[in-house]
Amino acid sequence: MNHRPNHRPHHRQGRRLTAAGTALLGAGVAALVTVSSAPPAHAATPTPTQQWTDVQNLVGPIRGVWTSPDAAGAISRSMPNTALLGNGDIGVTSGGSAGAKTFYVSKGDFWAGNPNPSFVALGGVTIAPAAAAPSGNLALGATATATSAHPDFPPPRAVSGQWGSGYEGWVSQIGKPQTLTLDLGSAKTFDRYVVRHDSAARPAETANNTRNFTLQTSTDGSAWATADTVTNNTAAVTDRTVTSRTVRYVRLNITEPTQGTTADSSTNPRARIGQLELYAPGTGPGTPPASGAFREEQNILRGDVDTTMTLAGQPVTMRTWTAADRNLVVTQLQSTGTTTVSLKAETFAGAVDARSGFTNTAGVSGQTLWATRRTPTGPRWVSEASLATRLVGGTVTGTPSASGATARLTFDLAPGQTVRLVTAVAGGGQNPTGTAAAAQSLAGAQTGAALDGLYTSHVDWWKGYWLRSYLNVGDDVLHRYYYGALYLLGSSIRPGRLSPGLYGIWATSDSPQFSGDMHLNYNYMANFYGVYSSNRTDLAQPYFDLVAAYLPEARRRARQDLNRVKPDYVSRRFPSGGVPAGLLFPVGIAPYGATADDNYHQQVGNALFVATQYLAYYDYTRDRAFLQNTAYPVLKEVAAFFSSWLELDPATGRYNLWSGPHEGLWGRNSSPDLGMLRTLLSALVDASVELNTDASLRATWQNLLAHLPPQPTTVVNGRTVYAVADPGTISGSDTRAIHPGDNTVNLEFIHPGEALGLSSPAAERQAAIDTLNAMNSWGQDNSFPKVFTQAARAGYPAQSLIDQLRAQIIQKQGPNLRIVDPSHGLEKSGAVEAVDSLLLQSDDGVIRVFPVWPATRDASFVNLREKGAFLVSSRLSAGRVSYVDIVSQAGRQVTLLNPWGTQPVTVTRAGAGTVAHTTANGTVSFPTQSGATYQIVPA
Repeated sequence: MNHRPNHRPHHRQGRRLTAAGTALLGAGVAALVTVSSAPPAHAATPTPTQQWTDVQNLVGPIRGVWTSPDAAGAISRSMPNTALLGNGDIGVTSGGSAGAKTFYVSKGDFWAGNPNPSFVALGGVTIAPAAAAPSGNLALGATATATSAHPDFPPPRAVSGQWGSGYEGWVSQIGKPQTLTLDLGSAKTFDRYVVRHDSAARPAETANNTRNFTLQTSTDGSAWATADTVTNNTAAVTDRTVTSRTVRYVRLNITEPTQGTTADSSTNPRARIGQLELYAPGTGPGTPPASGAFREEQNILRGDVDTTMTLAGQPVTMRTWTAADRNLVVTQLQSTGTTTVSLKAETFAGAVDARSGFTNTAGVSGQTLWATRRTPTGPRWVSEASLATRLVGGTVTGTPSASGATARLTFDLAPGQTVRLVTAVAGGGQNPTGTAAAAQSLAGAQTGAALDGLYTSHVDWWKGYWLRSYLNVGDDVLHRYYYGALYLLGSSIRPGRLSPGLYGIWATSDSPQFSGDMHLNYNYMANFYGVYSSNRTDLAQPYFDLVAAYLPEARRRARQDLNRVKPDYVSRRFPSGGVPAGLLFPVGIAPYGATADDNYHQQVGNALFVATQYLAYYDYTRDRAFLQNTAYPVLKEVAAFFSSWLELDPATGRYNLWSGPHEGLWGRNSSPDLGMLRTLLSALVDASVELNTDASLRATWQNLLAHLPPQPTTVVNGRTVYAVADPGTISGSDTRAIHPGDNTVNLEFIHPGEALGLSSPAAERQAAIDTLNAMNSWGQDNSFPKVFTQAARAGYPAQSLIDQLRAQIIQKQGPNLRIVDPSHGLEKSGAVEAVDSLLLQSDDGVIRVFPVWPATRDASFVNLREKGAFLVSSRLSAGRVSYVDIVSQAGRQVTLLNPWGTQPVTVTRAGAGTVAHTTANGTVSFPTQSGATYQIVPA
């Protein structure tokens, strides 16, 4: 389905190549090959054995590494910054502290329905010494609460004992005053307290040391007495003696949390307490406990987290993984010490920032621990999920017990001994029952032999995943991003599971930003941008399942809720408040047909964003059944909406499209909407022919397509650039036609809109390049999943594009390989498509190898997928392409831009000999058979 139209309105036939051959690539695209008669350096795709060797060499060294046990960023309202595991349904986030290890366990379909839909935390498992290490610090492990807290730095961090260099304990939200309150559990006597302020662990942060505060105490938590007052403090550590008192509750009342000596500490004051310590009479406030040797690695080749740490004074190693096809988390512990240690495992339900209305319970069944969490009741669904943990390969000591939402068991770990803690997860979804019993049953079925088999299957799953495609561009920065992003996708998305939202399947908070929803004005789609070209198309299937569940509500909104988009415009054109048919999506949807963010932001283009992934899946797979049964009906409904929404201008004969290109703006011919609509209509025309249906609708679509206006442009510094909407028609907070430094929405007609590519007229591609330069949005947080692909599709100068991408990766990549910013998550994996587009593109049916890659840089790829359902492999070495191998999965015609210029080529089909081909305008064309492999080499 060659559905990209030429976006000049007077015709829609596909663009044809010029006689200049490679000149059609346009300004800025590197000349890729030199023609010579030398034999190819590598004449075929590597064998399967060679491929696995390549993958191990490429992916094996790429690991997340941590040398501190404090797990900063594990508790997060977006995506955690610690080691991550997942099988598409259960997510595991590494946490813990010195001397204790916690794995937070979440479930992708554990969504609270009430009062509003939100992805929420489930619980986890902690491994720690059975007995607390002796300490004179009476506050260690106390229950800590605060008036407010940054989600990554909750109050318990101020009494964790894990304080050390660089450590941040409790950090409040912006504002003053703030309080930190400790419940010691029982009345305790102290006469000395220590406050470790921010610069005690972070010496440069003197401006964040607490300036004014009081220490208050209470016997009942209600009546408070002041024990000490400190004013004008500048020291990193406050160490003071007070009158001896016996109390259960202690509170720091902080009136001036910072020094106010910098703009940030003055404008954005936050309380920052590294540790609050209390000491009994006659005991000194010694140094906080050292963390001991610690190292943790996220091994993405195998999908493991490997930990080395000290437990109860002895060195221990752990390997933690999730089973590939069932909901099990396994931690294998081995003692490398010289003394037997007594350890405890605690399984818990709940969240550090727990919201009200949840029910958290725990218990013991024999020697199996269980913990259950149930979401609040209300008019929507109630979800419940359970964890069940048991010890395999060791002996439980004593009697397991439970209290509140935590169950625990103890066991001995002898020198050299290996045991496994296996945690089963059950429940999730809408209104489940019997989740605790189901989790216990799954955990109880596990034996040592069964776990060995599951680990083998787990490793094999990841091996198969990595072998679907791979590339080697000789650049550790690009590799680290590319394979790290693919790891996050493979961990969080699996067919048959609930599709993840903004932050994947890792929930360690009950209040994720934007409810962790599926934002439809690009963010949710960006999760899937890279799955097609990387030959992992099955990962897109959960996307279509989730959208399908929302379609009834989207239909209702198109008919009944349209007025809320922009009342003055809608009431003038649609007095009934809706259109006869079509789909209208709000900005944020949730599972099960629910709505998480019920706003439109004056945008009607969310349905067009939704449509882009249906088009991409079919383009790359040519799955006719998918087209007929899944994609085509939805695409028709999207087009039905815009058939009504478009407004004919009698003076020009064109249909105008009014919408919001940015949230809250309004303008004529919104650039992303217009480009995506153009591609949608063209695709529907092709699909109706393919399916031999809807001839009458086809004529309507062709008419609309022929009368759409061109992409809006403006002039910046004497150069034509693409505008967000028609200049002079934009209203809202920023009426400029182009927004430098902002989100590149004005180029979304290129990607994901697919309305401009390397076959487009040179002037249009140059305008895109000039727009990228004028925008200079390479580092804009929303742009990362799109701007680099947009640049590659326009033919941006290759080395400059690579340099821009590398710079952003270096600046923003976190230790767990994700691209970090304050608000975004899994969508940052979308730039996988950008990397693939540097090496392989298909535009208007013409495949190009190394289209935006410098000729002086060696590169290769194996089994990247292109439109038309082709798997392509090739290598560029010393400025010369040595071969192109193509596997045809749908038996369609191949048209390849000749990588050797005018040099003749030989085309062979594996096992069948030479294949006849034609050459024209620098291309090589030949028919294919489904399932056959073809090789093209210079003759």
